[in-house]
Amino acid sequence: MVETKKEKLDGVLSSLLQVGQLKACGIVSKEGLLICARTPPDVDARIFSALCSTIMGAAEAASNQMTTGNVSQISLKTEKGNIILIPAGSKAILTALTETNAQIGLILFEMESQAEQVEQILHGT
Repeated sequence: MVETKKEKLDGVLSSLLQVGQLKACGIVSKEGLLICARTPPDVDARIFSALCSTIMGAAEAASNQMTTGNVSQISLKTEKGNIILIPAGSKAILTALTETNAQIGLILFEMESQAEQVEQILHGT
């Protein structure tokens, strides 16, 4: 039986969670629509999706205005963890919410790899 796109995307998020030190992760459209997520009960995945899309949109607008090129990642450090956003192709964003003392380098490395997978799955390549 052939895996559906949803099953493949769930697999991407499962692989990302294997890195550890993540509270939540998801895939959202650039328009802010939830595609797929793994979140704890205290995180509303749809609101998180919309906010991540807004952050990415603002960063892309600033980058375009300043002519600094494409946005490759966004990392927000908060007192309770980090929010990391990486574009997954032209229409999606891979998101993660980390623990406070997470090893960001390892998480970014894995997210970059998984973002490529998301792009391939969504575009059917």
